[in-house]
Amino acid sequence: MALSRRTLLAGGLAAGAGLTSGCAGKPLDTLLTQAAHAPRTPATLVWWVSEIPSRNGPVVADLIIRAFERRHPHLRVRKSNALSTTDGNRAAVTTQLAGASPTPDVYLGDTTWPAQFGANSLALPVQTLLPKDFWKDYPAALRRVSEYRGSVYALPFFTDNSFLFYRKDLLAKHGLPVPRSWEELLRTARRIQRAGDAPYGFLWQGSVSESLTCNVTEFLADAQAPVLDDAGRVALNGPGAERAFALMREFTETGVTPRTVTTYAEADSQDAFTGGRGVFLRNWSYAWGNAADRSVSKVAGRVGVVPRPGFDGDGPRGVSCAGGWSNFVNPNSQHLGAAVAFARFCAGEEAQMILLKHAGVIPALEGVLTRPEARRVGDPTLTRAKELRLVARPVQTPYYPQVSKALYTQANAVIGGRATPARAVRAARADIRTALEGRAL
Repeated sequence: MALSRRTLLAGGLAAGAGLTSGCAGKPLDTLLTQAAHAPRTPATLVWWVSEIPSRNGPVVADLIIRAFERRHPHLRVRKSNALSTTDGNRAAVTTQLAGASPTPDVYLGDTTWPAQFGANSLALPVQTLLPKDFWKDYPAALRRVSEYRGSVYALPFFTDNSFLFYRKDLLAKHGLPVPRSWEELLRTARRIQRAGDAPYGFLWQGSVSESLTCNVTEFLADAQAPVLDDAGRVALNGPGAERAFALMREFTETGVTPRTVTTYAEADSQDAFTGGRGVFLRNWSYAWGNAADRSVSKVAGRVGVVPRPGFDGDGPRGVSCAGGWSNFVNPNSQHLGAAVAFARFCAGEEAQMILLKHAGVIPALEGVLTRPEARRVGDPTLTRAKELRLVARPVQTPYYPQVSKALYTQANAVIGGRATPARAVRAARADIRTALEGRAL
């Protein structure tokens, strides 16, 4: 499994490394045979896992580990605490895996990783280890982001879905409905701003980072403008793409969104909203818990949440980037059968119900979202998740980090007033083509 660590950590990965010749000297068939059955002898797994947001206090990962160990008394799971950011985690775990380390046995990774990790033999292809109907209970977009060249490299755990949060009290004060289109949101926000009821109309994430790529992906989907085609070639072009970029520019140009959005990540926009400074907020589902927490939110009890609006006309509404975290199996694990068993357990009903009851995230298993327990939690992002139209980021390439950079760099230039929408689309298209050729941006 010869890899260039410098190349790997930069994200400039060579596709096709694959596991066809095996890993650590073992053929793929041998690895899959070892992975097909959980061992009957004692074993200890290492799970690379970052802190899972908790809704009511307990350490969620510990609850899942204890539940797994009850079902498999001879197996133990030890946590290896991952970093708190996606990019930091990717760099840290690839450093370890590129050296053929047998641990972690299972690692929690972003839904954007499968192509990059699968192409470079850092994740075990698990599709042959799953029932044929496995994916019927999960969002279709989640399967798409878990695959690379027909192989599945990640098992679903939880999703991050985006919603539009809004100030119920301010809309009621002005007798205004919840906007169903971006054009209506612009008008509504300006009216409330002019009345002096909030300095900011719409808060979102526009920093030079993956956060902006998620927003761009959604706005492009609203305009029905793909980034890559089904063959993985650049498709970003035309009036739809320009319409999406123009909308982002209009938000800042009109003052509905502050110009400082060019530096905003999720926490920045959320803090401004929970501090009472915004009318609308685009953020991930976990923002509901913070907005409703009276100990940290000045607007608790006055916030509503709905799926994102769309453009005027017949375009889609309720688009959400398919975010979230999945479990990957290290092909160098000395306990492949146990590792696959644990990753499958995390995707199964018992672990998913633990997430539903205790975690501030949306379980990946769609069936648990219709349970009575989901409504009793009191989190509308759980009960409204089924209304969303999930869209995948352009992750069907091992060069995704560079594709993402091409998108967020040019989008940031647009919202900051340094490029026109048309120019930014052309530049992003050229940069994406460069990225797909494996060349540095």
